[in-house]
Amino acid sequence: MEQMQEKGNSVISRELIFIDEEFSTKNEVIAFIVKQAEATGYVSEFKDFYDSVQRREAEVPTAIGYQIAIPHGKTGSVKNPFIAFLRTKDEFQWTADNEEMVRLVFLIGVPQESPGKLHLKFISQLSKKLLDDEFREKLLNQTDKGKIFEQLNSIEI
Repeated sequence: MEQMQEKGNSVISRELIFIDEEFSTKNEVIAFIVKQAEATGYVSEFKDFYDSVQRREAEVPTAIGYQIAIPHGKTGSVKNPFIAFLRTKDEFQWTADNEEMVRLVFLIGVPQESPGKLHLKFISQLSKKLLDDEFREKLLNQTDKGKIFEQLNSIEI
């Protein structure tokens, strides 16, 4: 097993880890992360990727319990696969139709031409690790971005 890397590019980047952000809606969180992914070169076109993530959310919201949401999109505007992490300062309701409260958001971006079901592999490995109470607790309480980066990079795909 390898660490979260694909073709030499780190899937998890320090530039896409955000802690204690003050957002209170799913749309604010997704827009913020997509802008950052575009600014750091993971995404070439904000609107295309943002719309892709929102289309997926419209099918089935991606809040999975444990204060976690894993929104994702697969489109040609994603240049390199990535997993961004954002922790909000306070929990908020992910969707109006669903009472799931969220603080930990993992936004996954995968290029349209990626091999097989890469995004499903990312989601699967991430989800397994997030079932670990201690792993989640560290993500909820860690204040050092570098330590969060190391923790997330310990996930094997």
